Parts: sequence; structure tokens; C-alpha cells
Amino acid sequence: MISVEIKSYFGDFWKVLCFWGFCFVLGVVFYFLAEVIEERGALFEPFTVGVVDNDGAAELIFLFDFFDEYVIDLEFLESEEALEALFAGDVGAFVELPENFTQNIFMGVNNPFTLNVDGRFPLQGNLAALLASGSIAYLSASQAGIYAALEYAQEQGMSWAEVVEGLLIPVNLAFAGQLAEHGALFTREVVPLVEGSVAEYFLVRFAVFLAMLALLPILDGLSWYSAGALARFKVAKMPIYKAWGAKYTALFVVLLTITLPLLFIVGFLGFVAFAAFAAVFGLFCGKIKDYSSRAMCVFFTAFVMYFASGGIVPFAFLPENAAVMRFFSINHWVAIL
Repeated sequence: MISVEIKSYFGDFWKVLCFWGFCFVLGVVFYFLAEVIEERGALFEPFTVGVVDNDGAAELIFLFDFFDEYVIDLEFLESEEALEALFAGDVGAFVELPENFTQNIFMGVNNPFTLNVDGRFPLQGNLAALLASGSIAYLSASQAGIYAALEYAQEQGMSWAEVVEGLLIPVNLAFAGQLAEHGALFTREVVPLVEGSVAEYFLVRFAVFLAMLALLPILDGLSWYSAGALARFKVAKMPIYKAWGAKYTALFVVLLTITLPLLFIVGFLGFVAFAAFAAVFGLFCGKIKDYSSRAMCVFFTAFVMYFASGGIVPFAFLPENAAVMRFFSINHWVAIL
């Protein structure tokens, strides 16, 4: 009976062959994409932000050096060059700072800078705006204490000459010294995108997603036994659990055959665990009578579990509480076995 069930799943073997070809092409493409992600250590393509600096203040130079070394690539350009680079797509955005920009911030004068972004790259534009806002907030905060101290000294009757000699010059010299040694002000710790190999992390989860889609070319064989077939089992005095056991065993063997390449990606234990789960899920889908609805159930479930495993968006980019959903994904369990 099991052999008869297996033959029913392979009734249209061309569908299985097409599925194998589809998986091979996607697997090759995905593998090379995963290698690129692992090489650069980020999901997003690095980009450059242009800077048109008409101010030239020492504090700005410090910030530029910091961001250029630790956060994002900066390119210093003239105004016309920056526009040309933006239109050509060489920079995702550029910031143009007016003259006396830093001094006006310190004195509380509104002298806004211009942020030019390319509508084709909204992510880069938003990130550039965030960095620029953070920079201005840092400049304002760094001088707030100094000017508060100056105001207090003058209120206490100190002359301007005494303030300059005893307070302003020493504080600014100390501040300048800290700017020159900004590397010692912090410790840089890189949080990994994922645990272990980035390429392996994405490849395993994607491979399990494709393997789940192996139910699509055998959808016809997933149908539950008809009332007539169940009646014949009853007449033949065959327990219903044996009939369903034969159907499950056949589907399990068929899935092991169709998804055999998965064995070399996830290992024996993960491979068997996947086939056991997928066979149960396949029998569940067999209760759906409409063929299209059955196909949608397979694809939607496979996609949701793929996302829940962190295979599309790693959990480093999601709220901390979202990580619990990985426990409901076969992709995750196969990956850690």
C-alpha cells in the first residue's frame, strides 16, 4: 500500500523535475548573495554622503573624522560637484553647511544647513538626516556647559578679562585636547549581524524554505481519502490508523527523495526532522479540497516560517521580543540541530 501511495505522489514527475531546476537556480543565486553579505558584514550596500563645508570649524572636523572612520563614508566636495555626484548616484545625499555655522550654534543663532537627498535612495537620505541631526545635537551639548559657566561667572561679578583668562581659555584648550584624542573617549564594539557564518545562516534557512515548497509539485497526492476509500478500508477490516500511517510514511519517503540536496546543507538530523514535520503539514493541507487554496496554504506557511526564523530580516533589526517567534519555525529548528 505504501508503494501505491508513493506512485501517486510521483504521478506527474515533470513537476518534480521543474521544482528541482527551480531550486538549483535560486540556490546558486542565493549562495552568491549570501557570500557578498558575509564579505561586507552588512545587509545594506555601503554608501557615501557628500559634505560641502563652508564653515571649517575645528569641532566639525572632529565630527567628520569620527563619522568617516566609524560610521559612514564621507566625501568632501564643492557645491557644484556635490550636485553632480548626487544626480549621478555617486552619493546618496550631501550636506551643505553655511559659513559660521558652528559659531552660530554656540551662540544660539538659527543658521540652518541644507540636506540634499536623492529620492531614489530613501534609506540613505533618512540615515544622513539622522547623522546630521545627531551631530548638531552633539555640538550644542558640548558647548552648553561652557557657556553656562561663563554666564554664571559674569553674574558673580568676574570681569570679562578674568573670565577669558581663568575660564574660557583653559576650558577650550581642554576641549580641544579631547577632540584631538577622541579615539580614547569610547570603545568600539561591533555586534555581529548573526551568530556564526553569515552565509551559512541565510543559506540554511533559505534551503528549508525551498524544501517546504517541495509540497507544491505533489499537491494532487495530498488529498485525504475519499468516503468511498474509507468504506473499502472498513470492509477489508483495515484499521483507519494503518491507512493514514501508510499515507504518512509514503509522503515522508517522497519528501526525503525530493529534498535530498537539503541533506548536504543541514545534516542528517535536520534533514529527517524537516521531512517528518513537512509530512505532517502536508497531510494537514490535504484536508483543503480546493487546489489553489491548498497551494496558497503551503506557500504562505513556508514564507511565514522563513520570516519567523530570521532568514529574511535578522533579529538584530527587529524588536527584542520578536525573537520568540523563531521557536515556531521549522527553519530555525533545522538550522540549530
